[in-house]
Amino acid sequence: MDYGLPIPMNQLQLYINDQLVDLADDSPVALTFQINNLAEVKNQQGNTSNQFKLPLTQHNRQVLGFPDDITLVGIQPYDYYPAKIIQDGLEIVPYGMALLNSVDNDTAAITVLSGNVDFFDALDVKIYDLGDSTTTAGKQKIFEKYNHTWNLENIVYSQTHTEGWIWPVVDYGKMVMDANNPTIDVRYLRPGFFLKTAIELFVKQAGYKISPSSFLLKQPMYEKLIVQFAADTFQHGTDYQKSRDASGLLATLGADIRKDHPNVNTPNQGLINFRNIDNNVDNNYNAATGIYTASSISKVNIKLTIPGFYLFGNMKKLNDYSSCVDIKIQSIDPQHGVLDLATYRYGLDGGIRISNFTSFGYKTFKDEVQLTADAFLEQGDQLRVIYSFEGYSGSFFTMPASTQLNIVAENQEVLYGQQVQCERIFPDITQKDLLKDTLQRFGIICQADNTNRTITFSSFRDIVNNIPKALNWTDKCLDQGKSISFQLGNYAQVNNLLYKEDDGIFPPKFGNSAIRIADKTLTQSADLFESQFAPTLNRPYFNGYIAQILKIDPKDDAEQPAFSISTQPRLLINEQYDLQNSPTAKRITFTDGHNRMVVNDTLSVPYFYKPNAEHSLLWEDLRLKYYPELEKVLRQTKKVERYFMLSPKDILELDLLLPIYLEQDGAYYYINKIDNWRKGQPVKVELVKLG
Repeated sequence: MDYGLPIPMNQLQLYINDQLVDLADDSPVALTFQINNLAEVKNQQGNTSNQFKLPLTQHNRQVLGFPDDITLVGIQPYDYYPAKIIQDGLEIVPYGMALLNSVDNDTAAITVLSGNVDFFDALDVKIYDLGDSTTTAGKQKIFEKYNHTWNLENIVYSQTHTEGWIWPVVDYGKMVMDANNPTIDVRYLRPGFFLKTAIELFVKQAGYKISPSSFLLKQPMYEKLIVQFAADTFQHGTDYQKSRDASGLLATLGADIRKDHPNVNTPNQGLINFRNIDNNVDNNYNAATGIYTASSISKVNIKLTIPGFYLFGNMKKLNDYSSCVDIKIQSIDPQHGVLDLATYRYGLDGGIRISNFTSFGYKTFKDEVQLTADAFLEQGDQLRVIYSFEGYSGSFFTMPASTQLNIVAENQEVLYGQQVQCERIFPDITQKDLLKDTLQRFGIICQADNTNRTITFSSFRDIVNNIPKALNWTDKCLDQGKSISFQLGNYAQVNNLLYKEDDGIFPPKFGNSAIRIADKTLTQSADLFESQFAPTLNRPYFNGYIAQILKIDPKDDAEQPAFSISTQPRLLINEQYDLQNSPTAKRITFTDGHNRMVVNDTLSVPYFYKPNAEHSLLWEDLRLKYYPELEKVLRQTKKVERYFMLSPKDILELDLLLPIYLEQDGAYYYINKIDNWRKGQPVKVELVKLG
């Protein structure tokens, strides 16, 4: 970028909000560079400066948004400022973030962050917020193109998916194995989402792209990992939940009504029509017929509010047959016919006789009555409110104009036949949480290239394999001695690799392992990683095994039992099974209770661990595959601190994935940290010996 000014040599320049700021001579800017501190391998580190003082000149005050003026209201002090550091004309921090820590009388305390910090800060967003367009991240709608309908066709066709969403065959507690007629009810399946697709979306949203050379992209298991639904409720995204209830109804009678039952020859039942319509966007309610017809699949709450009531009739109690009237909320559907959802009876007990010479009387009801009911409606199902006279005829009732019928669709829970918002497949964690879990699983070191906006997901193995490309820093090393220590950070003799505990998993520690270090000076035990996910057990199926996430209580004998058992999040390995290789079930029928589709080729049957399988999510297997190089370093730790003289060009070209070689020691090192670099000053570098 051309700032319109000549760039002086031998000078450090700081730009904030693309404006050159005034620096203080007595508060130098020093830079620290780091990507992954092996002393704290569970976290990814970034580059940072020291906390330095900016003089509050009039120009600096304007650039910073006058932070010393307490009468001004602005967001700048509560957010990062775009920052750039130039040394001798070289942009050594091209894309940084300045943090305003505090202000005193005439200075502002500033820290500049860069490297991985910018990337991971952009990922500090709840995954669920990606479905909320009122948030900054949600406005990008990165999951919108993956929205789909939960129906039979989509589930069947998704069996061959290798990216985006998939509905694998997982037993949630309702999977029946019938060798003669194998059938899968899709109403008891739940979706998964490929982890690699999610990571790609998150990285792109953060303004980066993944380097094709990344170690992570070369791992076959990474391509197959599925974040499988295991939440307590299957919910819609936030935008859907907040959307206007177009299928709802709010209506009143509009005028007082009177209904009569003069004799046994007249009908004792009839509809109550609500003619004053306040809300009926989808025109589901027909005021002329008094019928509500569902235009789409929905779960609704119906509330009928009757503020008062007047009943006249025969109070004679012979055989308890005195006049009364039932007010009913009813549903009508092809499967069940007419069902009474809620009923309230108005009777004449305690009523007033009109004379001593008759059994007729009346009763005025002044207390408000509310009838409520919930209903699951498929398209075309109907609701109505009726009255039904019971007992002796010769009766009538009146109902006030303000009697109200309110039908509200519940937009929270996803119902079969509705749209699925894929961000709700994931656990309620941040993008950063999910990425860190992935990096830990594969032993990944992350390096952000802020200039080219690329992210490289490398492994410690890559660094060891880069030894032939190591940089010779012998001449840069100063003869100022060295310090050697034999421990890194807070490691213990036993460093636990854990999954979340889940009451449904037995044995309780299934899937866990540990990195062991033969150093008796260390503490006995510590937790190194705990995954965001719990392990998953298998159950027998036609191909051998399928994953089982028990969410349906086996004691629940309802027609459509609920997912009532709480479970921890789950991660599975997708396996596409060819049914033609099955010795028994070469055809499996998928059904939704009404329609059927037969599958005779591919079935998605994911797993967490299976004996003799190609891949495994057991921490022990992951440790053996992705952590041997780190374990070797930890078992014979040598952390060396030396001083170097590094030029701005060295800093500009710094690649912390490349080892360095020192002839003084005859050894190769991983650069663990470059601490407080300033041009022309010796800088302490923390090194970890390789091999």
